[in-house]
This record gives sequence, structure tokens and C-alpha cells, in this order.
Amino acid sequence: MNWRVGGFVAVGLLAVMPSIVAAQSVPTESLVELTLIERVAIETSVVLFMGIAILGLFPSWGTSAIETARGSTFVSGFFGVLVAVALVLLGASAWIYSQVMLGWLAAYPLALLVLGTTFIARAIGFIALGNTIIARLGVDHNWVGLIVGVAIAAVLALIPIVGAAFGLLLTVVGLGGVARTALGSGKRTEREQSMPPAHRL
Repeated sequence: MNWRVGGFVAVGLLAVMPSIVAAQSVPTESLVELTLIERVAIETSVVLFMGIAILGLFPSWGTSAIETARGSTFVSGFFGVLVAVALVLLGASAWIYSQVMLGWLAAYPLALLVLGTTFIARAIGFIALGNTIIARLGVDHNWVGLIVGVAIAAVLALIPIVGAAFGLLLTVVGLGGVARTALGSGKRTEREQSMPPAHRL
């Protein structure tokens, strides 16, 4: 189990490190000036690498979180909003700590926690949507769902405003799936299984 935890942390750090380096070496006003190719590369990399880490190192947990996000989208979305608010507060705390001497000792771990959780949830959300699409074709496989999710991330990156909003929605649903699974409420109840399609992905 230890090697799985270590591998997951390593993949997460690899995914986060470019953003940290860029944030320290590039002026703030130029951070938003990303080319189309850069946006596509960032979006697909987050979903791809975090998806590989989740499905490769924690397949059971990942499957549970994905199915929870799909099983009751509204409930997961509600939980996701609550978690998103908590992450925003943690992110604000990280920024405040970074402004004081030695505050980076607390700022960096908090920033990594916020980014890592967000990236994981984003991958969960995109895989859940990918699984929903391939389910219409009679396919039920998380790895295929990941591939479809990466393709969706690439397409959304090409649509600046609408794509970003839809990606945020998937991230929030993913946050809810992660939170509910962590709290032990990830199993779909009989009521959730009988919900009409409009209530789930």
C-alpha cells in the first residue's frame, strides 16, 4: 500500500510542479495569456495523468468515486459546492500565509492540497462523463471512459467561456463524488438507482 501512496503523491506533484514553477518565474499579468495549444495541453494533461494515477493506483476507490458522481449528480453537485467553498477558503489562507515571513511553510502544503484535490476531482468528473457517453454504446470500462474524458477536455479547452464553465461543473460534481466516497456514502442507494436519467450523468 505504501508504494501506491508514494506513487500517487509523485504523480500529483509532477502534475502540479509545472504550475508552481511557472507561477514563480512568470509575471502575474502574463499568466492568463495562454495560447490555444497550451490550454488544450494543460486541460488534457490534468485529466490524463490524474486519471491514470487514480485508476492505476486506487482502482476500487476511483471506481466508487466515479460511480458516485454519476449515480446522483445533483447530490454530488451539492456536496461539491460545499467542498469547493472550503477549497477556496484554504486557497485564500495559503495566499495570506505566503505574504508573511516563513509563511510558505504553511502556504505550499495548503496550495498543494487545494490543487491536488481539484485535479483529482476534475479527473473524476471527466471520467464520469466519459463513462456516461460510452455506456450509451454498451461499453462499461473506466479506462475507455478516461480516454473519452481526455477528448472532451481537449474540446472544451477550445471553447474559452462555455468550455471553462462546463469544466468547472464537472469538477464540482467530481468534488462531490470524492467527498461522498471519503465519507462512506459513495454506494448508490435503491432510491438513487431508480432516479430518472435527468438526475444523474
